[in-house]
Amino acid sequence: MIGNRMEKTVLITGINGFLGSHLAKRLMKDYRVVGLEYQIDDLFRLKDCDFEVLVASVDNMKKLLENRTVAYVIHTATFYGRNHEEMPQIAETNLVMPFRLLDAAIKNHVQAFINTDTVLDRYVSPYALTKNQFREWLYFRRNEIQGINMQLEHFYGKGCSSSNFISLMIDRLKRNEPIDLTAGEQLRDFIYYEDILDAYELVMRRAGQISARFANYQVGSGEHISIKDLMLRLKKMTGSASELNFGAVPYRENELMVSETDMEPLRQLGWKPKHDIMEGLKKTI
Repeated sequence: MIGNRMEKTVLITGINGFLGSHLAKRLMKDYRVVGLEYQIDDLFRLKDCDFEVLVASVDNMKKLLENRTVAYVIHTATFYGRNHEEMPQIAETNLVMPFRLLDAAIKNHVQAFINTDTVLDRYVSPYALTKNQFREWLYFRRNEIQGINMQLEHFYGKGCSSSNFISLMIDRLKRNEPIDLTAGEQLRDFIYYEDILDAYELVMRRAGQISARFANYQVGSGEHISIKDLMLRLKKMTGSASELNFGAVPYRENELMVSETDMEPLRQLGWKPKHDIMEGLKKTI
């Protein structure tokens, strides 16, 4: 067992999100799982799961941390800005709220704060900027709490949000919609979500053996595929009649053209991805 469920608790932010919900279900066999979520009216991803879930607020953070022994905080909640969130909303969710949670975790002697991060350049979007800024705060406070930072490549899988790039493209291809795209030369690393769950679980199991007060792990598949090749494969796999208009959309400022991921630190812990891109896409479609 990873831990004694009766003695240790894991607090997951964004517990009804795609990643948070799958982590909660994966860890519930070994821990008591509690969660924070911005909207708790419809916890559709947590059906048939008996988790204590509170609205994400400073008071509820303190309530969950002060009234039980929390071994780990896993921060997965995020706003990407894909649903037209304003910059103050993005900063509040990705920087201010996790900073308050980090502070509360330190005061309540949490063993480790596990942060979900991005490999994107800080200036490519408000999302990337706020994620980079919080990573720096996690590093800055490393002498007060162990910080474990998980820099994720683009993950995907069945049930991902409709704003997820691969999920969105599959849906549009199935509807045979014309799709405007960049030239598609960007080389990306797409990782199937189950491999990410394995990485989180392994890091938690090995946290006591990680000597660094701040450990950064980049998580990817190790495979590169251009956006153009990906879209052409998806079109063929879905049997779509969509017209793909490559070059119709300009690249973003500071666009990441080659996503380089150093997975050696994670491999040294004993992790390796199990799904290649074709297998993962087939399962998702």
